[in-house]
Amino acid sequence: MQSLRSGALFFCFVVAVYGCGKSDSNSKTLTGSVTLGGKPVEKGSINFIPKDGKTVTVGSKIVNGQYSASIPFGDKRVEIRAPKVTGQRSAYEGDPNSPKIDIVTELIPGRYNSQSELSFTVDAKSDKGDFALELPKE
Repeated sequence: MQSLRSGALFFCFVVAVYGCGKSDSNSKTLTGSVTLGGKPVEKGSINFIPKDGKTVTVGSKIVNGQYSASIPFGDKRVEIRAPKVTGQRSAYEGDPNSPKIDIVTELIPGRYNSQSELSFTVDAKSDKGDFALELPKE
């Protein structure tokens, strides 16, 4: 019984190591930059949402204008967000002992996130995905 248990553990170990070393042939690691009005987005997030709904949505942090993510092949809708804390307010109005909560404003225009017009096709040749976002004209 002990050797059977040892054999089973060894088998699980081999499968785990083999699985960890294998790369997914249906996805590609994409790196890129994100700028807004010509300046790197300091902190934010980028999401690649499958247009056909057949693969998972993949997201990544944006740090100093750069991101990296392993994304399944296919046509994606891209959403980019960069929230900025602009102040604080009381969680419970009128309570002098109320904790403070952040007031957050989205720096990225809606046409690049909630109503995104951005798209990207991930295929075997994809390795770079830069997004130069424009500020709204005043």
